[in-house]
Parts: sequence; structure tokens; C-alpha cells
Amino acid sequence: MKYKRTILFVDDEPNILKSLQRLLRQDEMNVLCASTGVEALEILGKTPAQVFVTDQRMPEMSGVDLLSAVRERHPEIIRMMLTGFTEIKVAVEAINHGEIYRLITKPWNDDELRATIRQAFEQADLKEEIKRLNQVTREQNFKFQDMNRNLEEKVRERTKQLAHKHHELRTAYVQTVGALAEAVDAKDAYTRGHSERVGVYASKIAREMGFTKEFIERVYIAGLLHDVGKIGIRDALISKPGKLTEAEYEEIKRHPSIGAKILEPVDFLADVAPCVRHHHEWYDGSSSGYPDRLRGDAIPLPSRIILVADTVEAMTSDRPYRKAMPIDCVVSELNKYSGSQFDPTCAEAFLRLLDREGECFIRSEVKFDIYEFIEG
Repeated sequence: MKYKRTILFVDDEPNILKSLQRLLRQDEMNVLCASTGVEALEILGKTPAQVFVTDQRMPEMSGVDLLSAVRERHPEIIRMMLTGFTEIKVAVEAINHGEIYRLITKPWNDDELRATIRQAFEQADLKEEIKRLNQVTREQNFKFQDMNRNLEEKVRERTKQLAHKHHELRTAYVQTVGALAEAVDAKDAYTRGHSERVGVYASKIAREMGFTKEFIERVYIAGLLHDVGKIGIRDALISKPGKLTEAEYEEIKRHPSIGAKILEPVDFLADVAPCVRHHHEWYDGSSSGYPDRLRGDAIPLPSRIILVADTVEAMTSDRPYRKAMPIDCVVSELNKYSGSQFDPTCAEAFLRLLDREGECFIRSEVKFDIYEFIEG
């Protein structure tokens, strides 16, 4: 490696910067700190850095604006945001405008933060190596045509490494999406983990139906984000223990549309937005479905799968107004509403899974293993 590893942290709270310096003092890297965006840009203009981590709320310049500026001036730097769960739109903007590698939440886990920083440096190393190899290839092609075969082999090997890093980046995106979903679930203690479970159940149903890895991953992400629009609904309404009034229910019914509007501007989530918008449509097109009363195949297939997964998760989890229902009730409900609320094909796929796996299919600690689909 031709350069010393350097990371720049930006935060207007001195205690945060001191904590980060203490955490990394034993690691072989140069740790720089800045308290404002202007100061950070001045440092980057004088000192090369491979990794850049910024807070969101700061004087003079926000974290999102700072990330956009760094992306424009120093596109080779690996960019990350370190902030709380409080502002979902800010996190989305950071992903879209700053093209961040990871979103890290406060308070952080020391081991996870150090591992993330290590992965970011590895990504920077790989980009630098690919750049060097491309330059070498250009030079050698002019001088030694007979060396092309060996150079191409090296490029192929490096390309494999880049593909592996691309898998890591996709995993980081999924984890970032998961952080957004957790921000929604955190609004109600009874729904904590709900989005992750819906995403996993939906991905398993899609796999049972024989779809491709790419489609399964899309269904998972759509399931993970299906309730992201609840960030725009009043907390008191989401966690209300009693029955909702008609007016309150109408307000709750706005969350699929709100979620779609949040996701549409984000390039890598644009194809997920329609799936989120329509995950409460009824298969028969009845007035019970919303927001657009679509019917049958007009409803995106991921939405039809998510509706089954969402219903199963809701019925098998404790809520303020009732305890989790037994699995027999879930089966009865799916059979009863198959063809009206649910797409029969999706409901049948879940029932096959349940028949094969039993009640262990419903697990509170269930997680999505993206590598099972990328590499499996």
C-alpha cells in the first residue's frame, strides 16, 4: 500500500470526536477530526483521506450537504454517515445524494464500528488497486503486446475481487435499509422487529414460489420497508392500544402512499416503491384494499406476497390489544380470505412452507441471509 490509511470524522460534539479517537488509537491509521463542514473540506484539500464519516446536525453545513460536496470534490473517498434514528428523510437523502457506503447509528457498537471502518478501508484499497492496474494495463499494451495475456489474467482476478466487494456493498445497502426499517419499528415497542420478520417471511414465500435470487432480494427489501411510511403518522396513533376511530383509520391508511413517496427519489429503491405503495390492496379489488383498489395481477406481485407475510406476522405477534394468535387461526384466516384478500397462489405457498417447517417458521429472531441468495 502506497499511502497511510487516514480517516476523517466530522462532528460538532467534541466528546464524540474524543470517543472515536480513543476507540481507534490502537489501530494503524491516521485519525483526523473536524467540528464543521468547512473545516472538513479544508482538511481534505490538504490531506489525502480514504474514509470520511460525518454527523448530520452541525452548524454552517448539514451532513447531507457535506457528503454531497465531498462526493463532488473527492469521489474516490469512501463516505459514511454517523447519526441517530430520528430523521428518516435525512438518512434517505444521505444515501441518494452522498452515495454513502454505510449508515451508522448512534450509539454505536464499538466492535461493529471498527469492523465497518476496516471494510471501508478495504473498499478504498481495492478501488486504488483497480485504478493502478488499469493504468499498468494501458502502459503495458503500448510497450509489450505479448504481455497482454498475463495482464488480462490479473485483471480477471481483480475483477473477481471487485465482484466480491460488490456483494459486500449490496449487503451494506440491505443493512442500511434495515436501519431505516428499525427507525419505524422503534416508534412502537410492540412492533420492534416486525419489518425484518415480514421481509424474511416474504422472501421465503417468494423462494417457495420458485422466483429468481434477484426477485427474492427485491421482495425482502420491499417487505423490510413496507411500513416506512408510518414515519409520517402520529406516534400516538400507531401505538394506540384501543380500536381506531374511522378518522384515525383513514390517517393510518396513508402510510403506503407516504412510504412510496419517501422511496421514489432513491435510485436503488425506486423499483421497490410501487411494492410498498400497494401492499394493502385486496386481491379481489374490494373497497377494503387501499390506496388505489387495484385488483388481481394489477397489484405488483411483491405486494401480494408481502400482504400474506404481513398478515401472518401481525397475527402471530403480541399487540397492545391482544396476545399472539395460535397458528391454527392463521391457517383458518388464510383459507377464509384466499381469493378475496389474498392471492391464492401466495397463500398456498405460505401454507406449504408451514406444512413443511411447522411452527418453527415463525421465529422472532429470524434474519435474512443475503449471501444465501447472492452466492447460493
